[in-house]
Amino acid sequence: MAPSLPDEVRAFDDALFAANHALDPAHLLNPINVSEAQAAFFAGAPHPPFRYGASAALPEWQERLHGMVLPQLHPFSALLKDALSSFDAMANALRYRTAEHFERWAILEGWERGDASVPTTQVQTPSEPEPVLGAAGMGQALEAAIHARGLTGWQVVRDEIMSARVLVESTQQQIRVNPRATFRQSDVRRLVAHEIDVHVTRAENGKRQSLRLFSTGLPGNLQTEEGLAVAAEEQAGTLVPGAMARQAQIRSAIVLARQMGFRELWERLRGTYGPQGAFSVTLRLKRGLLDPGKPGVYAKDAVYGLGWAAVQRWRANGGDLNHVYVGKVAIHHPVAEWLAEGLIVPGKVPALWATRRPE
Repeated sequence: MAPSLPDEVRAFDDALFAANHALDPAHLLNPINVSEAQAAFFAGAPHPPFRYGASAALPEWQERLHGMVLPQLHPFSALLKDALSSFDAMANALRYRTAEHFERWAILEGWERGDASVPTTQVQTPSEPEPVLGAAGMGQALEAAIHARGLTGWQVVRDEIMSARVLVESTQQQIRVNPRATFRQSDVRRLVAHEIDVHVTRAENGKRQSLRLFSTGLPGNLQTEEGLAVAAEEQAGTLVPGAMARQAQIRSAIVLARQMGFRELWERLRGTYGPQGAFSVTLRLKRGLLDPGKPGVYAKDAVYGLGWAAVQRWRANGGDLNHVYVGKVAIHHPVAEWLAEGLIVPGKVPALWATRRPE
């Protein structure tokens, strides 16, 4: 059982959770008119005329959180102050939508920190044609995996306001599936390992802690979150061959996005990805920005390769998987100290990690 908290700590943690639940940052980040904007772009518009949901409530939540008082001596006070800084960086990026604010957000969260120089044996997937699985079929597969793991309260929902095919929104307890997306049968095991055995399970374990922040995500946890998810794909034997090479390409595209507007970046990428693939990649790197025709980038996609490499090094140096499954923590957080001091309780590690990795 998680220990109790002082009233001020509990109140701030609850308010931070309420802010993320009410605002739904993923919806504020992604354009609400992707199909329309894409059609305009391919018809000759200089850049896609993206539109976004209203963010008027952001400053109200910032003011409310800044008006709260935290005790100075509690072990989690510094953590919550960092969480407030993280919320501010996200809120300011989504309020002002400038390249400068998105850059500050990326730097604060450490999305591009580290290097990806770790060798790996990637499992080869069948090269023969696979049956195409629609969004509805993928949704059913994810629901079945949730049920098989005894997870309750989670929903699989259709969501058109997203650039990914699948994402987990832990504050809402939702796995969102893009109804426009198509999947292969081999995607099922890969996405179950990635989305459920990492994202959902870490959020579910975080609910057992005294702070809700362990369920929604500690500041700076995203690189570990996504790196562990890629490692889970590898553990399940489903990591797509060439995945790390593609991640290196994405990191190079992030550098270019800081120097180029949407169309120029798309022109540079379409030889590698094709017109539609280049649009999808450029959308992911330019989403959220008020003027995608100008230089600027949403650099979050750097975390997959860099995070995977960091997690692999951490595991090779004796990192304990039990520690990264207490909730949505990063490998640099002092989890062992928190456990020893009784501030948090252990979490459940998915059975995936107990199986031998396919060679």
